[in-house]
Amino acid sequence: MEKLTRHHWIAAGFEALDQIGHMGVSAESLSRRLNVTRGSFYHHFRNREDFVRTLLAAWEEDYTERMLAYAAQGRSAGETLKRYLSIAAEKQPGREVSIRAWSLHDPLVGEFQQRVDTRRLDFAIRTCRRLVNRPGEAEVMGQMAHLCLIGGQQAGLRRDAARFNGFMHRALSLFEGALAPWRAKL
Repeated sequence: MEKLTRHHWIAAGFEALDQIGHMGVSAESLSRRLNVTRGSFYHHFRNREDFVRTLLAAWEEDYTERMLAYAAQGRSAGETLKRYLSIAAEKQPGREVSIRAWSLHDPLVGEFQQRVDTRRLDFAIRTCRRLVNRPGEAEVMGQMAHLCLIGGQQAGLRRDAARFNGFMHRALSLFEGALAPWRAKL
């Protein structure tokens, strides 16, 4: 067997989140998952907080920074919003559901969740400012997009990424269609 690294522990933590939720993220359950002693956990991490911070930093980088960089590649504000909303159906949406539930019980996880939500919401609002220029309306639209992202992750549609993405793209197209005559009045 190859030498166990911090990366293995983080991967096991994500598997636990994906499969059983935050209750599976303990030194004992992860040690069983990796078939090693708990001492190995403490060889790689100072304590549980060190592990949780490392795990959530990896999640934040992959599920926020990389995904927003992907969304920002949209050729128009509408395409950027569509890409932003597809974040809800990509990767492992169950992981996000588990982390959000965990954040209700653990202040450290809550800090990460709040930072991720703030970053994503800011991105959505900035994107919506390219669609509308009346004060306050981009903020409302951005908040709606952000809530759709969260709702998509929480809803059963998240298990069918293609169906969820199709629904979100149709909804956004209807929204853009409704904006077109309104923009003409500006």
